[in-house]
Amino acid sequence: MGDVALETISVTATRTPTALERQPSATQVIDRSQIERLDAQRLTDVLKIAQGVTLQKRGTRDTVSIRGFTNEQTLILIDGRRLASEPSQKFELDRITLANVERIEIVRGPASALYGADALGGVINVITRRPESNEVDWQVRCGRHEMDGGDGCDGGFHVSLMPLDTLGLSFSGTLIDQPAIDLDSGVTQIDAERLQDMAFQADWRITPSLTLGVMLKYLATDSYFDALSGSGKFNRTDEEDERTDTALTLGYDDGDRAGELQLYYSRLDKDREMRLRDSRKLQEFDEIRVEKSALDGHFTFSPLEGHRLTVGGEYRREDFRGTTIDTGKSAYWVMRDGKTATGSEADIDYYAAFVQDQWQVSPRLDLVLGGRFDASDTFDDQPTGKLGAVYRLFDAGPTQLRLKAQFAQGYRAPTVRDLYLNVTKSKFTRFGNPDLDPEHSNSFDLALEGRRGAIDGRIGFFHSEVRDLIAEETIGRRADRKPIRRYANIDEARLQGLEASLDWRGIPDLGLGLDYMYLDARDETTDARLEDRPRHRILARFDYDYRPWGLQLTLNGNYNLDELSSLSGEEESYGTWDLHFSKTLNGELDLKLGVENLLDERDDDLLLTGRYLYVGLNGYF
Repeated sequence: MGDVALETISVTATRTPTALERQPSATQVIDRSQIERLDAQRLTDVLKIAQGVTLQKRGTRDTVSIRGFTNEQTLILIDGRRLASEPSQKFELDRITLANVERIEIVRGPASALYGADALGGVINVITRRPESNEVDWQVRCGRHEMDGGDGCDGGFHVSLMPLDTLGLSFSGTLIDQPAIDLDSGVTQIDAERLQDMAFQADWRITPSLTLGVMLKYLATDSYFDALSGSGKFNRTDEEDERTDTALTLGYDDGDRAGELQLYYSRLDKDREMRLRDSRKLQEFDEIRVEKSALDGHFTFSPLEGHRLTVGGEYRREDFRGTTIDTGKSAYWVMRDGKTATGSEADIDYYAAFVQDQWQVSPRLDLVLGGRFDASDTFDDQPTGKLGAVYRLFDAGPTQLRLKAQFAQGYRAPTVRDLYLNVTKSKFTRFGNPDLDPEHSNSFDLALEGRRGAIDGRIGFFHSEVRDLIAEETIGRRADRKPIRRYANIDEARLQGLEASLDWRGIPDLGLGLDYMYLDARDETTDARLEDRPRHRILARFDYDYRPWGLQLTLNGNYNLDELSSLSGEEESYGTWDLHFSKTLNGELDLKLGVENLLDERDDDLLLTGRYLYVGLNGYF
């Protein structure tokens, strides 16, 4: 729950395996054991316990916010790779399943000096399980919401094989069947969805220091939701998504030098239809295809004693084809049930080089210096940098105390949607703006963290200044008085606050944890608070293991206080408690029981759907 854990290793903040206590960045690692304690099926389930992270409502989905930065300002990776997704990323948290996930690393604060665009708020890097032994595990879970609907089952499996000492293979898959949760009015609160994914990974150790990896993954989702139109009739929106991911990775590590070269491709195909629910008459439709292909590499070595230098580069191409944009390039028309949609294409090429020096100045002082230069065929060149330090005030015996500081820059390039959107709906018309500039941020962190005996603690301050924020502005009205809106660089923001965490494990098998974040997020021009960001966020954790009986008990509390709602315009506070219980039946089978939203909190606007009870089985071979 807290960030400080001895010998916990992370690769995301520095692109090299580094202990958390030696990293200036605020980094949290959620490992496989925590994922299993939560009975988590999707990335959304895990982010509920992440420090500095808030889940925000967008339509019928949750999106992520790190320290007040939005979903679009957060970079989501799988094994360091970008994914093809909608520009808003509003579906991404639910698409990432956890059957083949080893750990999740969350870096709070800008990381553009290593990763380039989109890492203003931070990075969420999902690290998958590597095939290193012969093992099989599977999970199945069925649950029931106390509200109408929402009863369903899900399951997953992971198989790891070692047919040769130098060859590892893994197969994994997930099936989630989630019926819709509807309000009394008939409007959908949570989408009905069926999700299926399959993944294959092969690792071949060519020599003791050289490894070749191949990854293939396929994802398919089919979802729908009902909404009330302005005429009083119900519309049903159906969405079908397919994503394929492939990657070829060459890794080198001889103990002194290490490097990785990745060639990967990701493609998302999306089909969206809105029809009258009763007559099934087509109202509108969209077709979208997003492709990302990249060659990414870095190499780490020690040119001088005390220095660990990482150099790297990236070429990335993004292609977009769809009926929601107008670029004037490769225009085409699609007809369906008497309706016509016009589409076009866009592509952007990115080039980047970066360097980082991890310098152990003395036994007490570590410095991290880094810089990156990004170029593209669409935007101006973007240099970004970072400078961080860790100073060990005490580092002996039962007491450890460290002072950390970091300055880092970030930026977000306008998406294809921001540049070329051309959408006319019943309630609005919205255009992109090809003259947009990237968003930029300058951020500073200062933290004191340490351990004494059974207590781990951290307290920190963060401050970010963001300029050229991309937002919508109204530029006119249609004949029916509905707004015509366009994206523009119109806002500046200040996001600052405090973070604190405390973990205690003074009794064997018993753990207590408490995290707190205070956030002051404001528009610099008007001094108004930014919406959908809680001023206070509190996480509480209690876990207990009784090993003689094979029992595990986990209780998590999650409170958001004084959140200015974009829907009601009022400050709202809410909280939930989740209870998870596990009993080992034998060495190969665990019984799982749980209650999410234990106190049955409900709020239509905040996606609080009441109490959810589930039962499941996990098997291990």
